[in-house]
Amino acid sequence: MGRIEAVFLRHPPPWPVLRFFGCVGVAWAVLAVALSPAPIARTVPVAAYIAVWTLQVVRPWRVPPALVPWAVLAVLAPLVLAPPAQSAPGEFRPFPFTEGTFADGALAVATAPAWAHLAILARTRDLVWCAPVALALAPLQRFAAGNLPLWPTWIMWGIGFLLLGLAFRLHTALYEARLRLDREAVAEERRKIAREVHDLIGHGLGVVLLNIGAARRAAARGDAAAAVGALEEAERVGRRGVRDVHQGLVLLRDPGAAAGPIAPPPPTAEDIRALVDGLGADGLSVELTTSGDLASVDPAVGLTLFRVVQEGLSNSARPAPGAAAAVAASVGARHALVTVADRGAAPPGGRTAPPAGGGLGLVGMRERVAALGGTLHAGPDGAGWRIDAAIPLGGVR
Repeated sequence: MGRIEAVFLRHPPPWPVLRFFGCVGVAWAVLAVALSPAPIARTVPVAAYIAVWTLQVVRPWRVPPALVPWAVLAVLAPLVLAPPAQSAPGEFRPFPFTEGTFADGALAVATAPAWAHLAILARTRDLVWCAPVALALAPLQRFAAGNLPLWPTWIMWGIGFLLLGLAFRLHTALYEARLRLDREAVAEERRKIAREVHDLIGHGLGVVLLNIGAARRAAARGDAAAAVGALEEAERVGRRGVRDVHQGLVLLRDPGAAAGPIAPPPPTAEDIRALVDGLGADGLSVELTTSGDLASVDPAVGLTLFRVVQEGLSNSARPAPGAAAAVAASVGARHALVTVADRGAAPPGGRTAPPAGGGLGLVGMRERVAALGGTLHAGPDGAGWRIDAAIPLGGVR
């Protein structure tokens, strides 16, 4: 079954459908020859018809749309002009009121791929004139030359296959229209995001650049106070811009969030004190020591410092609720350092493994710190557990 699907689906639509109709036409044409190999004047064009559609099934060739109606008429004409199948005297006929045989009926069904190609590949203006002309070939041959006794069957099957092809054509048109609408919606969404990002970043970045330029000019003339003031203003506007971008991205990702509360921005190093205060209110005794300007830390570094402290204190609280812990955070010239150590109760002999449930947390902390080019060490420290992290202030490496 898989190999059969591969044969039919090797080419994009509409070729799987057209190859299916081609197989149907070949099978019924072979049956028509098998039921009545004579006369030879009929067998030769039918054999050529079988060869044409076999080749089209194996190696499809797309006829230019303008030539499709002429190609269909050229394929159908030899079958219509072929003499009827010979039958033995007294042979059972499918329709007693006509002279046609089962072989003639099978040949009518074998025209399926011609009608399908006409309905699916022809231009609309060509389909309007070619379909009636092709359907009229059978009665014209019958009344002009007396051949084609089952001409009503030809018309019936022709109309049926045309309707199937037109249904697929309509389905394809609707599907392509839906894809086109989806692409336009994606393009419009991208334009919307571009406008939002421009609005969120453009103004703040302009102000930052103005203040940096003012600081440079102030430094050039020796006015240190003005330079520091301009840089502080640039830093303030930059931090506000980071928070605005975060809120804007939340709204872009989920427009429904506009009606509800906006998710808070990611925590920074400045939020470590609030974290410690919150845990202290929950019963964990934490001593916090800071040095340096935590507000000057890059947001990515600040977020990592906060997560290290959060995970370290969470691990400290699990084995010994109410235990004492110490947090030290410092910002130097090149590195930001943070240490989390607990001095709480521990099993005899001290801890030799991470606190219960802390293994995956330690892995996550190491990944965060390593992504910023830093290092993290965690291990037993007397009766407790200690985590040390050092992150360069230069950003991601």
